[in-house]
Amino acid sequence: MGGDAPLLTGSALAVLGVVMLRWSWGRPRRATLPNLAGWASLAAAVICGAAAAGAWGIAVASLWAMGAACALLAWAGLTAAPPATNARRASDRRAGMLPQGDEPLRLGGRVLTFLLVAVLSMAASIAIALGMRWIALLCGTAEGNASVLALFAAPLAWTILAYALLMTASRKRQFAMIACSLLAVLPPVLTGIMV
Repeated sequence: MGGDAPLLTGSALAVLGVVMLRWSWGRPRRATLPNLAGWASLAAAVICGAAAAGAWGIAVASLWAMGAACALLAWAGLTAAPPATNARRASDRRAGMLPQGDEPLRLGGRVLTFLLVAVLSMAASIAIALGMRWIALLCGTAEGNASVLALFAAPLAWTILAYALLMTASRKRQFAMIACSLLAVLPPVLTGIMV
């Protein structure tokens, strides 16, 4: 096959790139040139894989890179020195999951956070997906493609929205994010293009 040579080259470059990055990152000082060479080798592996077989070639080159990284990590784990016997014991302090001592449980706040992040953000992500489907239909996309776009957008929007909600400390901002996201469903509902 004509695509075998570029695919083999891409696979070899992927392994070489991972080995160079591991060597570069393992040095006591930052080594810019080997670091750049490793990333350039990985980029060249992607280009060779794409030239050989498109997305399939990129996947094959990526698998070789991941296999090399896994082998290097396994080797590092097997050859690592055992921990020192005089190492300090880990702290017993928890990461604030449950209150300690006489602190209040704050169950109401915990339940509200769960409802915001799990339930309301899911509803808001569905609203965003319906809004995206409506926009895709307005742009002339076929119904099947618009529906697939909505199915792709819903979990992605849910992930991003849940992360943003968990990183926001203010309840007002959390409710504002949910409300703004729910507004995305208004145009399809008002124009009647839900089907």
